[in-house]
Amino acid sequence: MKKTLTINISGNIFHIDEDAFENLQNYLRTINAHYGAGEEGREIIADIEARISEIFQEKLSSKDQVVNLEMVDKVISIMGKPEEIFATDEEDHEDGEPAAHSVRTHKKRRLYRDPDHRVFGGVSSGLSAYFGIDVVVIRLLFVLFLFVSAGFVFLLYIILWIVVPKAITTTQKLEMKGKKVNISNIEETIKDEYKEVKDSFNNMRDKNGPQVKDGFDRAIDFLGTALRLLLKVVIILLGIGFVIAGFVSLMGFIGSMIFAHSFFGSFTDFNFPGAILPKVFIDTTSITLFTISTIIVIGIPLLLLIFAGVKLLFRFKTNNKIIGLTALGIWLAGIVLLVVMSFSQVKGYMYSSTRHSDNFTLKTFQNDTLYLKSTDNIDYSYEDENIDLDRVKIIMKDDEEMIIGEPTLDVERSLSDHFEIKVRKKSRGRTHDRAVENAQNIIYKWTQKDSLVLFNQFFTLPENSKWRNQRLHITVKVPNGKVVYLGDSMGKIIHDIDNVTNTWDYDMLDQKWMMTKEGLRQVK
Repeated sequence: MKKTLTINISGNIFHIDEDAFENLQNYLRTINAHYGAGEEGREIIADIEARISEIFQEKLSSKDQVVNLEMVDKVISIMGKPEEIFATDEEDHEDGEPAAHSVRTHKKRRLYRDPDHRVFGGVSSGLSAYFGIDVVVIRLLFVLFLFVSAGFVFLLYIILWIVVPKAITTTQKLEMKGKKVNISNIEETIKDEYKEVKDSFNNMRDKNGPQVKDGFDRAIDFLGTALRLLLKVVIILLGIGFVIAGFVSLMGFIGSMIFAHSFFGSFTDFNFPGAILPKVFIDTTSITLFTISTIIVIGIPLLLLIFAGVKLLFRFKTNNKIIGLTALGIWLAGIVLLVVMSFSQVKGYMYSSTRHSDNFTLKTFQNDTLYLKSTDNIDYSYEDENIDLDRVKIIMKDDEEMIIGEPTLDVERSLSDHFEIKVRKKSRGRTHDRAVENAQNIIYKWTQKDSLVLFNQFFTLPENSKWRNQRLHITVKVPNGKVVYLGDSMGKIIHDIDNVTNTWDYDMLDQKWMMTKEGLRQVK
């Protein structure tokens, strides 16, 4: 068991174990002894401590909350060992040139405004440091394009002045130049700054110019700070929006998958029993896989939306590549599974079969008029939850889903002297034989009572049957000179009945129609 100490480095509190504290203390003591207590030395030490604090904050995680010996050794390797740095400094002073082993290594540069070499806002000098181009070239390009861009370059300069942060700390100035943030480079930067300040002070002649320039620069800095604050507020609002949108959509999706009503059905007049559809169209063995693939394809983007919102709000660090690639892999697997399952179900509709029943010759009756009516053979309310497709309804009956279809009825001329009825059934299936079987399984009834024929308004399917586009068409054949009466109740099943006056189907109801050589003609 190791003793843990609490230390303050550059205003930040860290917990550190005893061995690591001893190493860090010896390291800082050596640095302090070398740079002394002068103003320049104190600034160098302050920047070194600030950099050490940054490295500790980067290395610490939710799992490792205590600075250990390994972290301190890592800091020393980044900042540089004192004996190597100080030996290099002595060689530089003696020879006047950097030692061979003190070759500077560069890192990726960051864009800042350079306040130490500015004319106005430091944009040109910052771009010069970022791209490694002489600042004179950058300024000449700005001046050149200023005259040919109708003021666009001036606007661009002001925008960059506002948006691009100013390199204030030593760390930022080193990052601007692409240098490693270690002791050697910090010392060099501090010394260069002191030399520049001293030269500027000795050569200063105009007292008002710098004050005016600094005042304008502070105004632009304030505007930039306000803009960045506004951007942070927008990011926070965007994060809140992402979280709310993702959460509400996810809850709605889960609700539609679990409950009989879709999530939105409770708030609108649109009833949509989402739990019924899979049972009606998909084979029982495939429902589980289909459900899993649907959850993956829709759920993962919604979870990522919530994750993006939380990250915008709390700005925590994560390994985005691992999370992103893992989510992408699972999502693509869900897409593949969904496509495979979809093709598997489409096969159930590949073949079509039409089964013609035998013609039914109606029993003879005394008069020449056949009365056609229909009866509602399924007791359900249109206000109850149901799905209406093309002449097909999927309803809940006694807590069980039920498929009912609306037949179509037409009237044609009979080639004989008798009234006849022909029923044609049609369906699809995975194979031709299966399509024939599905058609034969359609359940439909009609009855004759003397001159009255009563048709059911709906056909049904056997229990646990799947919808395979089953259809049923009825043809009533009427001999020449005979009459057919279409009752009001026939409005739900008659379909495009031809007549000599081109009367609409619904206008033919409650009327008598005689079959002639030309077709049906209304009996006055």
